[in-house]
Amino acid sequence: MSAPAATTRARPARGLSAYFLGLELARQLRRPTTIFFCGVLPILFYLLFSALPGMDQAAGRGNADATVAAFMAFYGAAMTAATSAITVSFERPLGWTRTLRLTPLRPWAYLATKVASALLGSVLSMGLLFLVAATVGHARMVGWLWWATFGLGLLCGVTFGALGLVLGSLLKGETATGVMVPALLVSCFLSGVFAIPLSGDAFSVLQKVVPLGGPVNLLLALFGPDVTVNAVGGMAVGDWRIWANITGWLAVLLVGAAVAYSRGTDRQ
Repeated sequence: MSAPAATTRARPARGLSAYFLGLELARQLRRPTTIFFCGVLPILFYLLFSALPGMDQAAGRGNADATVAAFMAFYGAAMTAATSAITVSFERPLGWTRTLRLTPLRPWAYLATKVASALLGSVLSMGLLFLVAATVGHARMVGWLWWATFGLGLLCGVTFGALGLVLGSLLKGETATGVMVPALLVSCFLSGVFAIPLSGDAFSVLQKVVPLGGPVNLLLALFGPDVTVNAVGGMAVGDWRIWANITGWLAVLLVGAAVAYSRGTDRQ
């Protein structure tokens, strides 16, 4: 008589959880403030600027209306990702992140789920905006540039999603939000996303340093080497300052998010 086969216990999943990701995304879509500031407001800004005279003028591989749509997509993606990631600041005092450490879910999987949820929210925000820009609005650009703009918007989402994780892991909810929102708005103003005229050498330097400066300059370079918006632009695609800005902020904030999350849960 053969010996009974040994039973083995299935190892619990330690990586990404589709169910957990779905819960995170559902929480985003249920918040009225998120829907307004991340979905409705960028479209309202776009429609407001799109109604100005001269927006149908050619701008390299597109028109002026398309550059505004791209800038508002950057704002929407960054705001959506940041507000999604910063919910860590409200979960941490309740002991949620520490509770997750008692489950098979690894810390890296928790962070990855937060980032993935933030990016999915950014995709929805930009998708709605581009739909309005291409149908109701007058945005026109070559086909591949739509996809390139979408990709750059996701880069903005990753950057500010990581910033949200840093602030959310180190600060309390109201304080984290009070720091994140001004930081995002200042970056939008200085980088040229809000198309506010800036002048002077100091502003020229800051425009290339702030987190959104790299994506904005790369976008305008993709539209064409001669395309500028309020004196912002005029850089080549291969300019090292563009890539230093993008890769530098991504590296610093992603590493900072991992370290801040680890220290934040240790302090609970």
